[in-house]
Amino acid sequence: MILQVKNITKTFIVERGMFKRGAGLVRALDGVSFSMEEYSALGVVGESGSGKTTLAKIILGLIPANGGEVIFDERMIADFRKDVQIIFQNPYNSLDPKMRIINTLAEPLLIHRVIPRHALKERAIELLRMVGLDEGALSRYPIEFSGGQRQRICIARALASEPKFIVLDEPISSLDLTIQAEMLDLFLALKERFKLTYIFISHNLAVIKQMADQVIVMESGKIVEQGAKDAIFNSPAKDYTKLLLEAARGW
Repeated sequence: MILQVKNITKTFIVERGMFKRGAGLVRALDGVSFSMEEYSALGVVGESGSGKTTLAKIILGLIPANGGEVIFDERMIADFRKDVQIIFQNPYNSLDPKMRIINTLAEPLLIHRVIPRHALKERAIELLRMVGLDEGALSRYPIEFSGGQRQRICIARALASEPKFIVLDEPISSLDLTIQAEMLDLFLALKERFKLTYIFISHNLAVIKQMADQVIVMESGKIVEQGAKDAIFNSPAKDYTKLLLEAARGW
């Protein structure tokens, strides 16, 4: 197993009222457990507020859990910062607006000592070509690109450290439908090229069907159904999953 998630719980304190008198507790995750094999693709699906992004942040160590544990196999994930990467939902907020693209791509290459300094530009160009952009992008700033192009740059940056595990948190939801389809094809091609293991988070089961081989369905912080993609899509056991499938028709 490259990843084991064991009985994760997470509670947030929520202040109430205009004057913040008193507080309430929200159980964002409630006993979430699953595991992943190397080179597998896990889809995590659920409506807004189901706990998907909270789960991703805990796996990535961005926020602590209240209980449970996340275990990466150290033989495969030897250097967490290098071997585990994330691609966020909003490409407009994911890139430093003051950094040229060459510096955005060179930064992880230097930090993780992937290649010698003299080869930085060549490698940056190679990364851009992998995601469908040319070397003319190197000298430009993020504001000069469309949303789809920015997300391609985010993907190139994530791949720069040569990771083994990636979390994609709603990576296409802010893009136009035509661009979404192009990005999904790109993800799949890169998965095969780099032999990636990834978690793909989405509210849309049609997207999950294309991107995952195993599926977790979340509702109100709990896993309500999980299993192989074909089983989830062909014979869902839970009413909530059936509702999500109905909503996905016509995507």
